[in-house]
Formats: sequence, structure tokens, C-alpha cells
Amino acid sequence: LLLDLEESLGTITTTKDAYNRALETQVATPMHVMNYANFLSERKYFEESFTAYERGLELFPFPHESAKLLWKKYITSLLK
Repeated sequence: LLLDLEESLGTITTTKDAYNRALETQVATPMHVMNYANFLSERKYFEESFTAYERGLELFPFPHESAKLLWKKYITSLLK
């Protein structure tokens, strides 16, 4: 809920801080990782978007069921 509020009402900096805290404390879900990466890429922070995917893949490695989805999104975003 906090992440959604930050995206809607916060600044880019506060939103990035909220997502980074979620990743650092390992409370982020695979969907949060994808939302964060999309948020960054929409605002032309491409390198940080790739870093978000990489951090998510560290949290959800194989055989986690969402690892395949994260890899697909990551590779697709790299090819764009």
C-alpha cells in the first residue's frame, strides 16, 4: 500500500526510497520488483530499472516460481 501511495502522491525520490527499502528489508514481492522497474523505465532511469530487476532476481532465484517471469521481463526490457 505504501508503494502505491508513493507512486501516486510522492516524488520520484520518495518513491525510489520506498521501493529500495522494500527490497533491502526483503518484503518486496515479484510484482513490486516489476512495478519498480516499470516506474523507473517510464521515467527514463533505464540503468536503475535494470538494477531493480537484478535485485529482484537475487531475492527470487530459481526455483522460485516467479524467477522465470522476472527473467523474461528483464531480458525483454534489455532488448528494447
